[in-house]
Amino acid sequence: MQLTIIDENQTSIRAGYDCPCGCTPAVTYARGGDVVQEGCCCGNEFAVGSRAGARLVAHDGFVLETQAITAPWSEELQAAWLVGPSKHAASSDHDTHAHAPDEQHDHEHSATQEGDEGTAIDPVCGMTVERATAESRGLYGRYGGSDYHFCGKGCKLEFEEDPERFLDASYVPSM
Repeated sequence: MQLTIIDENQTSIRAGYDCPCGCTPAVTYARGGDVVQEGCCCGNEFAVGSRAGARLVAHDGFVLETQAITAPWSEELQAAWLVGPSKHAASSDHDTHAHAPDEQHDHEHSATQEGDEGTAIDPVCGMTVERATAESRGLYGRYGGSDYHFCGKGCKLEFEEDPERFLDASYVPSM
């Protein structure tokens, strides 16, 4: 992965990367703060902090990569990625989840929000997400008396803009 320093000053550093799926996850680390992390729609994760690599836990098909960073205030930081087998094509319209219908994905999907015990289906992209992980990252919401869990901020924002679109029985998740 190629780390990009987006902005830095004496109190914070904003760093990100270009994910193979086309997204550009980024986080802002505050001087002396805890590790910050961001998930991507394809399941990859990114973190920055003094022990960022220890925060991300590799699971089947995912590999941990790290890179050292020296902040402007001389703190030694680490950028860490948990990279999996994303099959998304990089494109400028990725944020709208406009994938080709015949494109292959590793994600499971269903028309319902229910997954296995402890999991849920992201109503926007159809990806299976861990409920506890989504909740710990603020990637959940309530609409029409039901709880919804999301793989990343992009899907959550899309859902909040037009929930009826994604809850319509004719809607087919993009993954």
